[in-house]
Amino acid sequence: MLIKSGRDGRARGSAVFLLGVILLAGGCGGLSNESALNTPPGNPSAETGLPYPVAGDITLTFMNEQLGGTPERLPIDEEYEARTGIRIRQLGGTPMGDQKFSLLLASGELPDIFLNTWLQYPGGPDKAVEQGYILKLNDLIDQYAPNLKRTLEAHPEIDKMIKTDAGTYYAFPFIRSENGRVYGGPIIRQDWLDELGQDVPETMEEWHTVLTAFKDKKQAAAPLTLRTLFLGERTGGFAGAFGVMGNFYVNDGKVVYGYLEPGYKEYLKTMAQWYKEGLIDKDFASIDAATVDKKMTSGESGATIGWQFYIESYNSAAQAAGKQADFAAAPYPAAAKGETPEFGQLDNAYAGTYSAAISADTEHVEAAMRWLDYAFTGEGSMLNAFGIEGITYTLEDGKPVYTDFVANNPDGISSDKVMLKYSHSTNFPMIQQDNHLPVKFAQTTAALDIWKNTNHERHLLPPVTPTGEESDELGSIMNDINTLVKEAELKIILGTEPVDHYDKSVQQMRDMGIERALDIQQAAYERYLKR
Repeated sequence: MLIKSGRDGRARGSAVFLLGVILLAGGCGGLSNESALNTPPGNPSAETGLPYPVAGDITLTFMNEQLGGTPERLPIDEEYEARTGIRIRQLGGTPMGDQKFSLLLASGELPDIFLNTWLQYPGGPDKAVEQGYILKLNDLIDQYAPNLKRTLEAHPEIDKMIKTDAGTYYAFPFIRSENGRVYGGPIIRQDWLDELGQDVPETMEEWHTVLTAFKDKKQAAAPLTLRTLFLGERTGGFAGAFGVMGNFYVNDGKVVYGYLEPGYKEYLKTMAQWYKEGLIDKDFASIDAATVDKKMTSGESGATIGWQFYIESYNSAAQAAGKQADFAAAPYPAAAKGETPEFGQLDNAYAGTYSAAISADTEHVEAAMRWLDYAFTGEGSMLNAFGIEGITYTLEDGKPVYTDFVANNPDGISSDKVMLKYSHSTNFPMIQQDNHLPVKFAQTTAALDIWKNTNHERHLLPPVTPTGEESDELGSIMNDINTLVKEAELKIILGTEPVDHYDKSVQQMRDMGIERALDIQQAAYERYLKR
């Protein structure tokens, strides 16, 4: 039964989007076009014998992996508590690589549930279990998580991803839907292209022509603005046009480290030239997302790399200000006209992020397991994807239909921001559904098909798990190499070092043990394939 709590009157009833309850989690074989949750919505305990809400007055502490203070308590939190019978006390968050994480472990006061990227734990998830920080979940899943268990039995490709080589289940996973695996790429001022008689750029040469025109004819102070995370690691960025990407990936069954490849030096040479010509934001090394947004919407910049809903936000801001700006997606650049881009942005269905481990010291093991398992029920899946019935959607012929509260919010809030308060549509331990949020601009929807058109899939390194000893060694090697790479990259682009100095950096990486790191990753990759 959906908990409505007398809130139906707040809903605004025009139907704007019909869709079925379909899970499309992909990667490593992909999920079928059928729900992984066989329990019908509205009766999550029908096949499990574990009813909700859970009896007792239980409060669990919870931390996430976002650095910051205690999050605001949202309507989705209230709804989860009403349905599960378990209250969650938020403690803020800390990413795995932050010093605060180490201090938290040393304090011995872990939260009951800790959402983080446990694949990055020093020594790996098995080491976190061995050291007594988090619980091994294998037997507990049999006892208290029948919905997750049924999902794993129905989808062995998910099961393969979320355990270690030793067979340890260490967390409840966040599994992206097939469409959810791609969500970012180049964004450009289409109205400027039209005004200047330019086509959407597809190659580095065309991008250079367009950015030069933005600078000379539109007086853009920073024709291309972006944060450093988009240079060539978080996405293929412009590096993909040179047949490379940052970090580890796979080429024809062999794990490679993109920063070692000759194409990366050529990429840096081009970026340094663009920076020297004033085509790249002079402040890119230090700016944050809010500054990028400001530059894009003010006309200071005409292109960036960002996430899908940036397009919606930029066009909405322009419309509200009475401007004629038109922001749209551009394809990732290819090596030559007409070729498919080699790299773009593509996540594994399970990337290890937002995985919910349970503290080995919790006094409420069953409650923690049951609270997390709720996301894998039919009702929980509906709530996480579409929000609260009567507020964010209504059911018509058994299908969710968004209300005007989402589609045409009276306060002008975009649909994605509304749903951040009323659902867990992303970055939560669950199997993500494609909820096809209503948008005001066709450019927002069109972006994903443009950004998907790459060869990135064949280069993805799956969620491998080096052994504890391997992981410790890998971490020791890569900590220094990661620092070296970022420093060398920025110095060359900013022009404080010539591009030929990158050869010295490559040799330093070899001296620091990158070949051993590659051997470790290759061995882990081959073990993964045999799971």
